[in-house]
Amino acid sequence: VVLLRAGCGTGKTLAAYLRAARRWPAKRIYFCYPTTGTATEGFRGYLFDPDVGRSKYGARLFHSRAATDLEMILHAAGDEDRNDEMWRGEALLAWSTPIVSCTVDTVLSLLQNQRRGLFAWPALAKSAFVFDEIHAYDQKLFGVLLRFLEALRGVPVLLMTASLPVTRRQAIADCLARRGEALAEVSGPREIEQMPRYHRMDGVDPFQAVREELRCGGKVLWVCNTVARAMETVAKLADCGPLVYHSRFRYEDRVARHAEVVGAFERERSEPALAVCTQVAEMSLDLSATLLVTELAPVPALIQRLGRLNRWALPSGRGESAPPTQPFIVIEPLDNHGSLATAPYDTGELGDWPAVSRRWLAALAAQGISQADLTNAWQELDTSEAPCPSASPWLEGGPTTRVDATREASPGITVILEGMDSDDVKAGRKTAAQVALPMPPPPRQLNWRQWRRLQGLPVAPASSISYDPKWGASWREV
Repeated sequence: VVLLRAGCGTGKTLAAYLRAARRWPAKRIYFCYPTTGTATEGFRGYLFDPDVGRSKYGARLFHSRAATDLEMILHAAGDEDRNDEMWRGEALLAWSTPIVSCTVDTVLSLLQNQRRGLFAWPALAKSAFVFDEIHAYDQKLFGVLLRFLEALRGVPVLLMTASLPVTRRQAIADCLARRGEALAEVSGPREIEQMPRYHRMDGVDPFQAVREELRCGGKVLWVCNTVARAMETVAKLADCGPLVYHSRFRYEDRVARHAEVVGAFERERSEPALAVCTQVAEMSLDLSATLLVTELAPVPALIQRLGRLNRWALPSGRGESAPPTQPFIVIEPLDNHGSLATAPYDTGELGDWPAVSRRWLAALAAQGISQADLTNAWQELDTSEAPCPSASPWLEGGPTTRVDATREASPGITVILEGMDSDDVKAGRKTAAQVALPMPPPPRQLNWRQWRRLQGLPVAPASSISYDPKWGASWREV
């Protein structure tokens, strides 16, 4: 088991594939990401050949939306053997697949007695694993990862992250110590980790700063903690032509918004760009901004957001001047009573994260901030709760066949819009995955449990949701 800690844009993924080629040439590789979006992006970046519309090296993409992503995002040729709604079929495919790009749940579901993990056990038992972005795991998912490390001795594992709380690093080391092993650790390239990339802009009007940056041809990323505040920000910057990206879109529209934002920030495009996003920007967006405006959030989230700023900067060569740093602004979102709005972050699990985040920001210099500065300041202030290995129904269940989740439950429902979407799904013109719309908990007045269901998803009446393919969805006032 090796822990690789390196900043955003330092080449962790490439290093992982090179390590796999050298150290595990005869093993199947599972490359595990925290979300379906990051799994698809990883597959596209390293395992997919767009010229022929098929994967390279016999690799496959496995997650709940894989078939949809292959068709909509990658424009891949049809895969006759693929049936993403049948975990059994997916597991059988894995037995003959040399490289799997998937969500972490694909692997860790084994410990929770879920079918996709159980069916894939013969493939998993002969594989090596790369777990990326492990800082993004919630407490339960991280506990399942610890149980995986504790129980499956001898399985080659590479853990990767830009930053990791001290308590989580220690929990990994303790798990390995209980089985008589030591944790090996690797850091990112020193010249990149310590290269100044950022500087803070304090005491400025963020809206004025955004407009000035756009006038200079810059690329601006504004990250909010909630969809509601993202839309409020969009309204205030409507004259700047903002692009919007968050989770509350029909899936096919979310794919379009993702591509739109990434395209606007491409290196070759000289036009200014402004994207207003939520936490979806933290991992799945491979872009580089010249100005970042972000709401106050837990430190690991802030480090990830800063990874979208000046992302493509490289150390200067001999005789060359240092590359310029780029600015970021941190604002504190307030509720109607003038207090800090902490949603959606759980103050129970994360403790007093606002105070920790403020202390972390105060510990950073105003100028010449490197990625090493970000992680070092975090490690000195970390007060997060130490995670423990989760109980595993597969390992400890005995004669009981209880099934458990890999992650903590999040409030909300996923629906299909009544009308064209429900008609298209019913007629087979589209899949439910293409038009699925995640929503927050509905107003109490809506008796959504009585709505008819289509392929297991409730069909939301047109009168209940306001939807626009460019801006997203919200519940209508009842």
